[in-house]
Amino acid sequence: MILPLLAAAQEPQAMARTSIKQQGEIWMGQKVTMVVELLAPGFFAGNASFDLPRVSGVLIVPPVGSPLVSSEESGGVSYTVQRHELMLFAQAEGEVTVPACEIRIEFKRSPLDKETVKQAVKTQQLSFKAMRPPGTSAGQTIITSTDLKMEETWKPEPGANAKLGAAFVRTLKWTASDVTGMAFPPFRPAPVQGLGIYRAEPVVEDSEERGSLHGERRDTVTYVCKAGGRFEIPPLTMTWWDPEKKELKKIVFKAHAFEVPVPPPPPVTLRVWLKRVWREHGTQLVAGAVGVLFLLLALRVFGARVTGFLKRLLPRHLPSLNP
Repeated sequence: MILPLLAAAQEPQAMARTSIKQQGEIWMGQKVTMVVELLAPGFFAGNASFDLPRVSGVLIVPPVGSPLVSSEESGGVSYTVQRHELMLFAQAEGEVTVPACEIRIEFKRSPLDKETVKQAVKTQQLSFKAMRPPGTSAGQTIITSTDLKMEETWKPEPGANAKLGAAFVRTLKWTASDVTGMAFPPFRPAPVQGLGIYRAEPVVEDSEERGSLHGERRDTVTYVCKAGGRFEIPPLTMTWWDPEKKELKKIVFKAHAFEVPVPPPPPVTLRVWLKRVWREHGTQLVAGAVGVLFLLLALRVFGARVTGFLKRLLPRHLPSLNP
């Protein structure tokens, strides 16, 4: 058993190389490409499995699509190389450290081998510095792109036709190059008294063409008129950073003010009126009825005695002595 183990230990092993693709300034919210090259002394069999670390304030997106495959020779050993690109988006200012992570791979030393070699390799720890764009504040979500767009659509737009039960569907759509849809902040509508606000599940999509990433996110919110009166959906302001022009840009969507007519009260029927009277004066009516009933009962039981007593109290007229 010892000899086969020693032989296996002397066989060339797989390796991993890690690097940061970006050069120069790196801004918060900007895509940072982390390049991971996997070197197998033979031929890969199956897909690599990444155990990505969790880093506070950093969104790490696993590789998208198929890796680039090449070959190289080192120390007399021929290696097949897989190049994977991960995306990092830092929302924390200052030094960002991405710790080493484990990647599980399978490969064959010869194309005709029936069994595969399973091995876990580790990346190297990487660090970079993320800068906060001027004019932004701590805790603010920053999107960095050269061509960010944001669109707002209403179906229908809040206006003169508003009435009780009416619904207005609002859709906000983010699009940008070199930004994953997962990096866009969720839309959290401000509450409006008298309006029901219902959020649908967001739609996040990424597409890649010729190595260029294009991210998209759509948030849909429905406003329902639950009461009459005047309402205002407040304006919305979003900021983003253009790294080429080094300019903080704003997108502003106007407020929407509208009125919902208060419907006239329904006619009062006899049944409704009786319910209202009973609700407002039920206790007094019951007490009065009990009092009248008690009085009638008392007169029935003690009526004769009361009448005789009253007669004795009345003055008597004696007959004249000399008619």
